[in-house]
Amino acid sequence: MNIENSKIEEVAALGEYIHHFNVHYNILLRRYQRFVEIDEPLNNDIDISTYFDMIIVQLRAMCIESPKLKNNYTAQILLRKIGEHELADRIDTMLDQPFIAGSDMTVRKAIKILADGFICHYDNFDGPAAEIWGMALVIEKRLRNPYDKINLKYIMEVLMECIGEGLTLE
Repeated sequence: MNIENSKIEEVAALGEYIHHFNVHYNILLRRYQRFVEIDEPLNNDIDISTYFDMIIVQLRAMCIESPKLKNNYTAQILLRKIGEHELADRIDTMLDQPFIAGSDMTVRKAIKILADGFICHYDNFDGPAAEIWGMALVIEKRLRNPYDKINLKYIMEVLMECIGEGLTLE
């Protein structure tokens, strides 16, 4: 295989990754739009919980993966592959912001705790880890609180500013 064929295959593979990412990203945007339409801070309706959970899972999958896993189609990996390093760094900076002042809880860690420990599978939080249950409730309340600066609206705004309507190979 010559270099030209290799480059074509690389671009085609990247195009496929971008296509799959955009499918999931568009679903995230639609779910977030519906969530905003129905969410009220004191409303615990199952529809709100369902949309909230799906948004958290999608944010986890689309933005929070190990940097070692270069083949995952996270927003940051794809943005860097298409030369948009500043946008990828902006997403990482947002994820690394403190979520709870005075603690080591970042936005990234908060999303991972909810997605990995309470939505995608159920960790055993007995004994010393029992406080994580309370932390999950705090995380959800803060993400849904329109008065908190670092909330779901803020996270989605940063993501939408960096990705727009989707990624392209231009």
